[in-house]
Amino acid sequence: MSSSPLVTAVIPAFNAESLIGEAIASIRAQTIDDWELIVVDDGSADQTLAAARQAAGDDRRIRLIRFDRNEGISIASNAGFDAARGEFIARLDSDDRALPTRFAVQVDAFRENRRLAAAGSHARVFGDGVPDGSIAYCTLGDADLKARLFEGFNTLSGGTLMVRRSFVREHRIRFDDDAGSAEDLDYAMSIMVAGGQLANVDQVLTEHRDHSGNFTKTRVDLARPGLRKFRCHVLAAWYPGLAARDIELIVAMWERFDPPFTDTFLNTMRAVDRLVVANVMDFGQNTSIVPGVVVDRVGYLANHYRDHLDVSAIQAARSYVSPPVRTALDQSGF
Repeated sequence: MSSSPLVTAVIPAFNAESLIGEAIASIRAQTIDDWELIVVDDGSADQTLAAARQAAGDDRRIRLIRFDRNEGISIASNAGFDAARGEFIARLDSDDRALPTRFAVQVDAFRENRRLAAAGSHARVFGDGVPDGSIAYCTLGDADLKARLFEGFNTLSGGTLMVRRSFVREHRIRFDDDAGSAEDLDYAMSIMVAGGQLANVDQVLTEHRDHSGNFTKTRVDLARPGLRKFRCHVLAAWYPGLAARDIELIVAMWERFDPPFTDTFLNTMRAVDRLVVANVMDFGQNTSIVPGVVVDRVGYLANHYRDHLDVSAIQAARSYVSPPVRTALDQSGF
């Protein structure tokens, strides 16, 4: 193995004894062989380390790192990325599989665009109860992809992520050690703020396993707050003049409203209005997408909570908001 392989693959793994072998086998099946693999066993309580050793066999391109206790996916990912020697670093989730051409296709994308700092791809979804041929399609194009990070869905998945090592090292970009989830979105946002371009290759390059043990299903207590924290973080970067309370109200629109509903809605509507007219920092994102998303959401909530809202109070506030917000209220019958 050369001291500087073309690609370093990093698999953070926690209690993945039954699945880690498939993930490792998918790396060993890549169509290019100039790679190294770092498996980070994040303090697993099962036999993940033994299963990884068995799957690695005598392949000297594979290295194993073992934590004595569970530290979380961000710290495990950082450990693997810090140890990486490749020109490009690819992350794969321990319950997923990389298709054989993943490395070759993503590396070609980086070579075609020297400004590209991070790339993902579409993913085939498989598992119990998942229809055959299910594909998770991700946003294409740097500007739209950056803007869609706010929504957090079908953007740049950590399980398909490849980055240019020189860029992330130069700008000291790391996964947030305190992030319980959405760490991949926050990582992509850091790349955006540093001036890097983002992309998704318009091909299916990874297979994502949908199962009862998925983190987002088993740890809702971490997944939802992690996404909420990320959304606040990215809005603060885009709209530095927007008050923290306004950002919190906007992000809370994707959660359940608390009574008194009319007061909460009015405060949220005003926060959305302030975002619509606020100055936005240009990091290359499509600056029209996020205002459209939040305005649509406030319209949805007006309709959803109609029976709990004081119609006269909402109508009285209409004259003080911008035309996009009034249009959303019109479409909701206010």
